[in-house]
Amino acid sequence: MSKNLLFKVLVALCFVAAAVLWILSAADIIAINMSWAIAVFAFVLGALFIGKGLFSRNVGTFKKLNILFGAVFVVAGVLALVGTFIEESLVLPIIALIVTLAVLLCILATGGRKWDQGDNDNAGYKNYWQRKKEKEEQEKNRDDKDE
Repeated sequence: MSKNLLFKVLVALCFVAAAVLWILSAADIIAINMSWAIAVFAFVLGALFIGKGLFSRNVGTFKKLNILFGAVFVVAGVLALVGTFIEESLVLPIIALIVTLAVLLCILATGGRKWDQGDNDNAGYKNYWQRKKEKEEQEKNRDDKDE
């Protein structure tokens, strides 16, 4: 089984679990606080996306997007818990902590390297005009030697 398939199956199972909890709660079979269920759902999805961003072998941009998308889910989980046991005065500091941790994880996941480097960033790179001028000088030197 591929890692990508495992990720997709786990995300789908999170949605199935959330739907089952919603059905059981709507049918009055179990009494559940929906804000807790939404928070757990968001935290699990956030953990899955952050894990995918950290451990996948993708381009750096996709790793960063997965980590940031996971951080958005974690923030959604925190917002779902506001009023239950998280005070409103703590929401912004917690969100700031999550965002800064996501940025740190983005740096760690990509190793701080660029995934693509243009030729002009290489040492000793000469552009078209510099190469053309050099070629003309070489031809001029050849012509001078031939005479």
